[in-house]
Amino acid sequence: IAVTTGCMDCDDSYLKDVWLDENLTDGLYVYLEISDSGCGMDSETLSRLFDPFFSTKFTGRGLGMSTVLGIVRGHKGAIKVYSEPGRGSSFKILLPASAKPAELFDQESPNDDWKGSGTVLLVDDEETIRGIGAEMLKELGFRPITANDGNEALAAFSEHPEIALVILDLTMPHMDGEECFRKLRQLQPDVRVIMSSGYSEYEVTQKFAGKGLAGFIQKPYKLSELRAAIRNMVN
Repeated sequence: IAVTTGCMDCDDSYLKDVWLDENLTDGLYVYLEISDSGCGMDSETLSRLFDPFFSTKFTGRGLGMSTVLGIVRGHKGAIKVYSEPGRGSSFKILLPASAKPAELFDQESPNDDWKGSGTVLLVDDEETIRGIGAEMLKELGFRPITANDGNEALAAFSEHPEIALVILDLTMPHMDGEECFRKLRQLQPDVRVIMSSGYSEYEVTQKFAGKGLAGFIQKPYKLSELRAAIRNMVN
C-alpha cells in the first residue's frame, strides 16, 4: 500500500469522471491518494463501491467507503477511483484548496461559553471519534459514557437510567444507527437522540422524518458544532 499527498491543478477534463461531481470547478486541489497492488476490481464492483452496506467481504462489513464518500461530500470534495482486475486500485481524494491562511484551532466567540450538565451516551464504532467526542462532552460540562456499537449502546442505556441524551453514529457494523434508534425508542419513547453521520443533514433528516429524531451533527465535527447541536436540542 502506498499513501501520497500533494496539491495539483485540476481542469474540467480531469474532474469529469470523479465521484461527487457536484458543481466542482477547475483550480487548485489538495489530494490524498491511497493505492495498492492487490487483486483490483471489475466494473460491476466499481459501480457499487460506494453503496451503503455493499461489500465483497463477510456480513457486517462494507460501511467504510460510503462513510468516506459522505465525509468527502461534507468537505465539498471528490474522489477519483482507478482499478482493474489484477492491477490493484487507486483512490485519490480531492479537496478544493483554500486561499485563506490555516487556523491553528477552532475559532469561537469569546462569549460562547454555554455549558450543559448530565450524562450523555456517545455511540461510535471508531475509537478515535469516541475518545475525542468524550473529551468534547467533558469540556461542555457533561459526563460521557461511550459504546462502540448498537448492542453495547442498548446495554449501556438500560444500565444507566440517568442518560439524558444519546449521540448515535448512523453507520456501524452489527447493528446500525437506524435499528439502534428504533430499539432505544422502544426502551424509552421520549429518548433524545442526535444522529451523527458523514452523510449530509438533508439525507439523514429525510430518512428520520417524523420519527422523533432530536437533532443531527455531521462528522467530523468541532467543539463549537457539538455545542450548537446540543444547545439547539435543549432550546
